[in-house]
Amino acid sequence: MKSRDIALVGILLAAGAIARYISLFVPGAIVADLTIAFYCLAIILVVPKFKEALGIGVVAGIICAVFSHSIFPLGNLISAPIGAVVCLAVYKLVKDHTRLAPAISTAIATPASGFTFITVTCFLMFFTTETTVATVLAFAIALIPIVMSAMVVNVIIAQIIAMPATSVMQKTKTVIKTAHTEAAPSDSVALDKLTFTYQAADTPSLENISLKINPGEFVVVNGPSGAGKTTLARAISGVLVHAYGGTVVGNVSLYGKYADEYKDVTELSEKVGMVFDDADAQLIFTTVEEEILTGLETRDLPEAEVRKKLDEIYKITCTGHLTDRAPHNLSGGQKQRVAMAAALSRETPLLVLDEATSELDKNARRQVYTLLKGMTAKGHSIVLIEHMIDETIGYATRMITMNEGRIVYDGVPKPENTNYPTLEKTAPTHEVVLEAAHVTHKFPEVLALDDVSVSFFKGEIAAILGENGSGKTTLVKHLNGLLRPDAGSVLLKGEDIASRSIPEIAKYVGLVFQNPDTMLFENTCEKEIQFGLKNIGKSDASPAASLAAVGLAGKAKMNPRHLSRGERQKLALACVIATGQEIVIMDEPTTGLDPKESYEIMRVLTGMRNDGKTILMVTHDPVLAGRYADRIIEMEAGKITAVRGGE
Repeated sequence: MKSRDIALVGILLAAGAIARYISLFVPGAIVADLTIAFYCLAIILVVPKFKEALGIGVVAGIICAVFSHSIFPLGNLISAPIGAVVCLAVYKLVKDHTRLAPAISTAIATPASGFTFITVTCFLMFFTTETTVATVLAFAIALIPIVMSAMVVNVIIAQIIAMPATSVMQKTKTVIKTAHTEAAPSDSVALDKLTFTYQAADTPSLENISLKINPGEFVVVNGPSGAGKTTLARAISGVLVHAYGGTVVGNVSLYGKYADEYKDVTELSEKVGMVFDDADAQLIFTTVEEEILTGLETRDLPEAEVRKKLDEIYKITCTGHLTDRAPHNLSGGQKQRVAMAAALSRETPLLVLDEATSELDKNARRQVYTLLKGMTAKGHSIVLIEHMIDETIGYATRMITMNEGRIVYDGVPKPENTNYPTLEKTAPTHEVVLEAAHVTHKFPEVLALDDVSVSFFKGEIAAILGENGSGKTTLVKHLNGLLRPDAGSVLLKGEDIASRSIPEIAKYVGLVFQNPDTMLFENTCEKEIQFGLKNIGKSDASPAASLAAVGLAGKAKMNPRHLSRGERQKLALACVIATGQEIVIMDEPTTGLDPKESYEIMRVLTGMRNDGKTILMVTHDPVLAGRYADRIIEMEAGKITAVRGGE
């Protein structure tokens, strides 16, 4: 079973255990076994192999034996596995013929399990106690109504839950329509006429893609948001056919096996390291050292070798000073470094990085590119999804450009045209609308802000510039009340916000997070915007104008999780545009966007500024700041070191 299926089975068996425990408080020697409904549900939703179904039955039997009224609880160790196997067999027979397959399979599995339990119990009663045949038969007959009543309840539970649950499961199910007729190449990654369409999507995200990634290649992939770059990265890494619902036509092969022949993502991870655009999704341990050490420990290396390689990874990724830090307390760029270090610890032949340098400053990106180029010299293959194409020239050996799900260029890296018109701006005022006064904030491991004082004016774009970990994000989280200072104060229109709640502050100050996924949770783009509008009493307003302003017209009904990183960034901005706060804080507003898309976002922000809005823009891109900001505020080690412009 895939890891996702194991988790689902575990949840359902836990629910069965709870139901079984509650049954202990029901009077009577034997009560209806509702655990059957939950292990049948697990089998119906996962459709495991018979051996795996038997295992599910054994676990269910142990649960029933532990929480049992019966004088012979061990009978459950036989009855539950039989019920599980019967459920699987029946479900496989009828699932393609009727929507009542969950009810039918549970209806047969329940008496199969129940009558097996009765038979085993009667056998044990007769041979281990002084009980007559008549008494045993009377006991068995008395249990029949209990079994049948359990069947009715289990059928209802299974059918009611299975229908919506199956629909959800199908959204993450991958249908492969092409048979494998040839052996997969043994030394490379290959996509052969691959077309992939996400579940419920109208058009393919990848269309007729054929390419081969050879050992020692450094391939950079670019293209506009929504071009299919992330889907291509998922395909190259093999996870597309395991973790994302949709339809596959064509083949994906990795190092001698087709992607669907790998058991699961865990087995794939032995061949492929992947760093996602959202580092938070990969960092699950309590310290940085645990994140990196785990990959080394899975390789069965001697302890001395593990320590040696750990020190090497710290050095090449510049993470040695973060070893005891909690990943969730790191800056966005630091998180990306740690995620990359964790991927490097496995030393896989292929490393796929999807916008994995998007939150790093320019010097840090160059360090990463140098590191990746060094890996190719050792035979590793690198695939980098990147918008900063000009910076990769001299490092990458091949460039693939995508548009609308197709490869439109595959060849030597070449620079992009990044000359866009200058935006007209009105003169800013000198009216202070937001101010930090001697703000200090300390995390357990680091002094994040050290006596910071700065003012922001109505009708300006102020860029807060600094390297990763300099305190930029921590500062802006104080400006909208998400963090409270250990010392000092934050003033909104001259009034201290210390006594104000976050919702009160949010009426005036909007924030678009560095990671847009932290603020997107609805199942359509228009619902995301409507949620914010309802919170400020504008539930009758239309989200269409806000979506159009950021270039997402026509995607109102689309699920945000199916958007690219850049499109999700645009959607987060649209949510703030719709609510109309006077002050808008953008934490890395152009992350995941190519130069043309960055220009379009800055055009929108400049228009808001000209309308009297105050825009605070956190960035590590000095070119972006110099081109569009009225003032540049430079930070380093939790302090403001310089303020330029706005004289």
